[in-house]
Amino acid sequence: MGEICRIRKEVLKADIRLNGNDACSTRIWVDNLKLKGNFVHYKDKQDPLPEGSDLADNLFILCIQTKFQKDAYERLGNGFLGIDATHNVTIYKGILLFTLMARDKWGHGM
Repeated sequence: MGEICRIRKEVLKADIRLNGNDACSTRIWVDNLKLKGNFVHYKDKQDPLPEGSDLADNLFILCIQTKFQKDAYERLGNGFLGIDATHNVTIYKGILLFTLMARDKWGHGM
């Protein structure tokens, strides 16, 4: 059973980690998402900062809004947008993960 789980992880990793280098893998993901018509904003640690932003020099930013998410937000109505922030949810220290949730007039969201 342990061997099956290990093989499963390797198969999944091949679909998720598109390059052995994390930065290259992320760039491939970004390009693929953009090609599919999704909104993606990506700033690598080595990319220059937006002028006047006063952000840290080595900041990494990845914002993704899929077409499905955009459509859902517009369909549910844009009267409420909740935000939740977590940290250290990956193997990389100091990474913050923000989740936004739209809610309809009955209080249901996605």
